[in-house]
Amino acid sequence: MTLPNYLSAKSKLDEFIENGLKDYSKRRNFDNGPENRSNVSSLSPFIKRRILHEREVIKSCLKKYNFQLIEKFIQEVFWRTYWKGWLESRSEVWDDYIDNLNTLKKDLNGSNIEKDYEKAVNSRTGIECFDFWSNELTKTGYLHNHSRMWFASIWIFTLNLPWELGADFFYKNLLDADAASNTLSWRWVSGLHTKDKVYLAREENIEKFSKFRFKDKQILAKKYKTKEYKFYEYNECFFSNEKFDNIDYYLINQNNLIYDESVLKKFEKSNFLYLNLHQYSGNSKIKQDFESSAVKEYLNWLKENKIEVKIINSEDELKSIVNDSDLLTSYPSIGYEKDKLSKLKKQNKINLKYLYDSYDLLCWPYAKSGFFKFKNKIEDFIKAI
Repeated sequence: MTLPNYLSAKSKLDEFIENGLKDYSKRRNFDNGPENRSNVSSLSPFIKRRILHEREVIKSCLKKYNFQLIEKFIQEVFWRTYWKGWLESRSEVWDDYIDNLNTLKKDLNGSNIEKDYEKAVNSRTGIECFDFWSNELTKTGYLHNHSRMWFASIWIFTLNLPWELGADFFYKNLLDADAASNTLSWRWVSGLHTKDKVYLAREENIEKFSKFRFKDKQILAKKYKTKEYKFYEYNECFFSNEKFDNIDYYLINQNNLIYDESVLKKFEKSNFLYLNLHQYSGNSKIKQDFESSAVKEYLNWLKENKIEVKIINSEDELKSIVNDSDLLTSYPSIGYEKDKLSKLKKQNKINLKYLYDSYDLLCWPYAKSGFFKFKNKIEDFIKAI
């Protein structure tokens, strides 16, 4: 397995730029199966944790090719940024998702959908393509983006299963899943993100882009029941960084394993801490192993750079160490990581402060509505970074 560290990620990026980037727009929509993913970058698990920062990906690609030639790939990098910015200004979407998901999980045993749910997550629906993707997801931690859309559509409109349970199934298996892109993509397929617009998987589309690998797709939904749409108001977010002078403690979180020596230099006088409180309890073993390995590799890199990290084993231990001092951590974005950090701060009365990434501060204010308006700012973003 490729080690989840910066050297591996940079090597994968360089290989993609050299061999896959130029033809990405022509080949990206084809799901050739798990044995051949040469038409996609496979960088998303590294970008999700910022082992490989979006800024570096964009700059490296544009050193080789001009923007017009590789615009589609650059847009894909910014899609993840857009989703995160969109959710930041509508945090109620995440709160409602969590509430609904918890209710569905609580009521699942003995419910009318329990058997269909178990078949779906265990690759036993009898729908060849769906069961293949379900198995691929749980065995590899990855699924092609096009197949994710087909899968979600079949889950919602053919199997009539709640989208929240599908989003949860993806989150705990996908190595690259983050709260924003995963939750909002499932809402988009179901017709809850854009009013009166759903995504229905089509037989001819699956045939073409999966290169006729599957046979029985005739049971795909042709019609659908309209789901209750809820409008969420845009709430202006004002993120900015304070002047962090003489910070005593810096807490590492799994969404920001940033291999940047300038960060180390900025906080070289701080005490680096790590507390494993960010993993979602339902994560698959393959995802848990990946995340544990990613943290281990990052801690090794810090050690190589003469940064000693104290491993904290409990929230009480963290509280006793930090006491009334400020504790700084990179902002993790809305999701499970932020929920747990917020709970940690409130219950333990810790002076937790967030360090915001300049890339996010640049882009998020423009994620107010649809992606089209955001997309029109991409060239300005590129100039700025």
